[in-house]
Amino acid sequence: MNAVEILALIFVIVVILKMAIILISRKSWEGFAKKIYSKPALLFVVEFILSIIIFYYLLQTLSIVTIMACVLLGAMLTGMSFAFFAKEFSPIIGKIMKANVLKKAWFLMLIWFALAIWVLIALF
Repeated sequence: MNAVEILALIFVIVVILKMAIILISRKSWEGFAKKIYSKPALLFVVEFILSIIIFYYLLQTLSIVTIMACVLLGAMLTGMSFAFFAKEFSPIIGKIMKANVLKKAWFLMLIWFALAIWVLIALF
């Protein structure tokens, strides 16, 4: 197996485990999720480092255009998941927009902007 296949296998195992835990014990998953999100700065750093590693391996076999098309698929699947809870998320969206989004998410927005520019350069 190459690195991308190993990444896909790890992801599939995590997805299956998550679904099994939710089906067997929603409280267990809730406790786990609350624990992970209790330290948002640490979570961000860990996910950022993992993202860099994953991105590096993806770039060894895929173009930035292909990667971003896959990101689009992931975003659509995530959006579909959140659609079931639109009522619950509506107040949160308003709260987030009232907060200083640029102050909290400027780095992430910069990453998205750089990726968008990279794709445009690759396409045109």
